[in-house]
Amino acid sequence: KTYKTMMMSLVRTLTLLAASSSAFQTTRSVIKMSASGPKNIVVIGGGVQGTSVAFQIAESTSLPAGSTITILEANKIASAASGKGGGFMARQWGDGGPTQTLHELAFDMYEELCPKLGVESYRKLPVLSVSPGGNKKGKQDNKSKNKQLSDIFPTWLDGSIGRVSPLGFGDDTAQVTPKEFVEKMLEYVNQPDKPGVKVVIGKCTGIECTDGDDGEKV
Repeated sequence: KTYKTMMMSLVRTLTLLAASSSAFQTTRSVIKMSASGPKNIVVIGGGVQGTSVAFQIAESTSLPAGSTITILEANKIASAASGKGGGFMARQWGDGGPTQTLHELAFDMYEELCPKLGVESYRKLPVLSVSPGGNKKGKQDNKSKNKQLSDIFPTWLDGSIGRVSPLGFGDDTAQVTPKEFVEKMLEYVNQPDKPGVKVVIGKCTGIECTDGDDGEKV
């Protein structure tokens, strides 16, 4: 199905949210500003960002009863970076721009949501930056050489290395498998007592807008 065909089968009111951090940030306000009555909500993209948007909408207490939530995904859930990335996260590594607060909030939410969703791959862990060293042969006792980092220095790092510096001590650095996180979010919101999120495989070919009394409608 093309997006336009699917759009005609969904309608009453269609709210389109892009799968981006800005959409995640404004999800609740979009729902609250909409007119009363059930909504047909479509999120484009089934990666970790798009699925997070759909998840937060489904969990929102502002979602009108009888609303539907659909993820439009071109290939399959977590088919791109969300299915292949290592899922490394660092709370303080934002660029200090407008999304810095969202960056920190997202890091904290993983720690809260992963146990709730049953995500097994989430873990907090220290991170080291290690530069290559010379050509020393045999195993090296690098841990003893870096006593100030002995608490977080791995025993398997016993080759020829150069400079070692900490990037995180495990309180603000973590890792999760993005694909597992996406799948667990969908499992959670599709339980019998939840609103549910439908996944439709298809490509967005365009957006139709009309002017209404209360603003532009998508």
